[in-house]
Amino acid sequence: MNTKTTVNFDVQTIADRRKFLSGIRLEAASLHQQGKSGIEVSEWFSDQLDLLLREMMLLHMSGGKVNSDADYCLIAVGGNGRRRPAPYSDLDLMVVATNRRLDRVQPLVSGFVRDCWDSGFQLGHSVRTPDDVVGFASEDIQFATSLVHMRLICGSASLFQQVQELTRKKIFSGPGDRFINACVASRRAEWMARGDSVNQLEPDIKRSPGGLRDLHLLSWVAFAQFGNASLDALLEHNSIGRDELKLLRSADEYLTSLRLDLHTRARLKQDVLTRELQLEICGEKGMVHQDHRRAVESFMQEYFRTTSRVAEIARRVAEIEQRPNLFSRLKNAILPPRDIEGFTIVDDVLNATPQFVQQLTKSPEDVMVAFVTAARHGAVLSGDLRKIIGGAASRLPGEPSQQACSQFRAVLRSGTGLPDTLRAMYETQVLDWLVPAVSEIRCLMQFNQYHSYTVDEHTLKTIDEVVTFVDDTTPLGTAYNSVRHKATLHLALILHDVGKGRAGDHCITGEAIAEETATRLQTPENKKRMMMALVRHHLVMPDLAFRRDITDQTLLVEFARLVGAPELLRMLYVLSVADIKAVGPDVWTDWKGDLLADLYNRTMLILSGRPINHLERERLQIVREHVRASIVPVASEGTKDPLPEWIDRQLDALPPFYLMMESADRIARDLDIIQQLAEDDVRIEGEYDPVTDTVNYRVIAGRKYEAGSFHKVAGVLSGLRMDIHTAQSCTTTNSTVVGSFLVSDNDFVGTVAQHRIQDVCKALADVLTGKITVDHIFRRSGLFRMNRRQRAIAPVEPRVSIDNDCSEKYTVVDVFAMDCPGLLYTLALTLYRRNLSVELARIATNVDQVVDVFYIADSTGHKIEDSAVIDELHDALMTELRELEKQWATA
Repeated sequence: MNTKTTVNFDVQTIADRRKFLSGIRLEAASLHQQGKSGIEVSEWFSDQLDLLLREMMLLHMSGGKVNSDADYCLIAVGGNGRRRPAPYSDLDLMVVATNRRLDRVQPLVSGFVRDCWDSGFQLGHSVRTPDDVVGFASEDIQFATSLVHMRLICGSASLFQQVQELTRKKIFSGPGDRFINACVASRRAEWMARGDSVNQLEPDIKRSPGGLRDLHLLSWVAFAQFGNASLDALLEHNSIGRDELKLLRSADEYLTSLRLDLHTRARLKQDVLTRELQLEICGEKGMVHQDHRRAVESFMQEYFRTTSRVAEIARRVAEIEQRPNLFSRLKNAILPPRDIEGFTIVDDVLNATPQFVQQLTKSPEDVMVAFVTAARHGAVLSGDLRKIIGGAASRLPGEPSQQACSQFRAVLRSGTGLPDTLRAMYETQVLDWLVPAVSEIRCLMQFNQYHSYTVDEHTLKTIDEVVTFVDDTTPLGTAYNSVRHKATLHLALILHDVGKGRAGDHCITGEAIAEETATRLQTPENKKRMMMALVRHHLVMPDLAFRRDITDQTLLVEFARLVGAPELLRMLYVLSVADIKAVGPDVWTDWKGDLLADLYNRTMLILSGRPINHLERERLQIVREHVRASIVPVASEGTKDPLPEWIDRQLDALPPFYLMMESADRIARDLDIIQQLAEDDVRIEGEYDPVTDTVNYRVIAGRKYEAGSFHKVAGVLSGLRMDIHTAQSCTTTNSTVVGSFLVSDNDFVGTVAQHRIQDVCKALADVLTGKITVDHIFRRSGLFRMNRRQRAIAPVEPRVSIDNDCSEKYTVVDVFAMDCPGLLYTLALTLYRRNLSVELARIATNVDQVVDVFYIADSTGHKIEDSAVIDELHDALMTELRELEKQWATA
């Protein structure tokens, strides 16, 4: 590209060099904005860097009287060796010197490196003799791959040629598979470090699967096998097809251009395509919503479609025939390769015989035979076989035959072989043929902070998860192993999110797609109804477990009525867990597992009449015995009841949720405090948990402080800059308040200091006893100023739902809103001002979005029956939420 820089080439001083580097970075951004291709701009930028580096090196070497013709050479390796540096990427350089000049060259190189850093480069460098280069490359595969594209910048051409010949002879001329295996192992480590998935929602354009590094891997494979690092060599030797070469070239330009865009926007090394950058790029490109999809989702779907194909080709091409090691030779001698009609299995890799390949050309529908064989024997399809089947997929008939449907069900019934087989079916698009709606979620992005993967990748990961349940020793494993219709369950997992490819509620849309799919696959009527119900209701069980009081018998009966049968309950339970676990790293917790298992156990008792874990009766008996043995009576003239009777009265009055969720020891300690507590006294304690990095503040307040205590505690904790994760409050027979608040303290990273916990306890006591007000805490904290942060996703309209049917005793209020400081306090205060008590609160936060659930009662202790009062409460809560959002947005 004939383009001149806009700056003078005068680099005698550090200031001149910094100015030059800054100038070419700005020029690169300008050229890209003018429409120059990413590859063109990168190559131009590389040439400008070469000019600068050459002048700087010659300046140092000439000052040290080192002969540039024979004594050393400066070599670009890595990205600059490929002439593909991004404007702010690290530069990898290697200085090679002869043995007799090494001592003289090294201090001069040190000065050169120092000047590079002072000039604004991020530099990786080494100084070696030719033999050192070979020795280090033999031990370090990343260094060896950087030499594939080495390029002379300045110095001795003959010395550079010597290094090239040595590395070709001693590093790259051995068995190609040894070098390729090392490259693949190194690349696999990068895949695994990034979730081993192309479709992560914040991908690393360079290192994530399907990124630029996979294009580099292909060039390394070509170089090792054919002595030519060009992708054209793969076409010449039939490793890829002409269409695949075209796709790889297009992907190279696409990813190079996108990486250039990220660097010039951030003005620093930026290879991760974050959500913020996704929105920014879409906005500047003027992309608009299409159908029901956001512009950013369409943009990222294009990205994932590109990288998915790159990853697929790279992994297939890199799967070369392995030279058997000693262990493999011994194993194959004892256990010879398995010969199955049409196939051979060697080291758990399935290959097709020439006869079967010929059969596929006549009857492409026979591809299902390969998948059934792979699943049954726990083998993976070889890269060549996947390529053959992918070509045959386009010739499949419009409708699958009865035999093909039966074969698909056989695959779905398989165990540990299912995940790899299903991924191979997806990669070859045979799964799209069987379930056409899968095409609609291919590479489809879910633009939120909850999911880590695209819809298709999340779906495949649910299958990865579910087959592991076979060895689970908890109720989950028992439930999965008891499922009789595993093929139906596994197909429901494939379909559970398929409705996201269309407009509307994906559960309702998905139910209709499940019906269409079941008809296409000739599924029996009873299994079709099961599959439709699982897809329609796949969010119900987590919704109840995480947001409702699952000790409420009315709720349990309604849920049991919805499910209808133990088999469907088992399937729904297993599906729910697999769905959550496949969302992303660190989403699943033991707390979620316990709640889902508890809901499953309670509902199964209703449906089957058999207790799964003895549930409340046995639990409450344990609690009673433990409490009686733990509490020492307090002598008091006013005491009328013997201690056992007093304990029974307290336990009978306390809500089941409290008794089931707290430990017996904790309940005993609470009642021990309560029997000693005066009506105007409060007891507050905080306990830090280093495992979860949270503090649990426990509040026990005499009857004098019953009214309004919940909103006051919430206000103090929010005012002291804490995130409230869960909150619970209940009252005893004498109106003593027992509250528990689990929080994260934003003033501390790591361990929360004991003096901080003590200060918070004092502030809570002072507010409850009226010494100070909650407003005083808020003003002192500067809440909105100190906690203001950039939101990850755009604000959504708050929503309030008031339900009088799901609980027998209480009115349930659900609040959906954007998280902001003081939210829980504002809601609780609104309820308090209407003379409503909060009996139980459940708080769930997903990044910026929260769902707060309140079980409330009126002044008589009953649910709200008056529809006018309910409407007024709804409007009041919505008004407060909008006002809070307005204050937050303008703070």
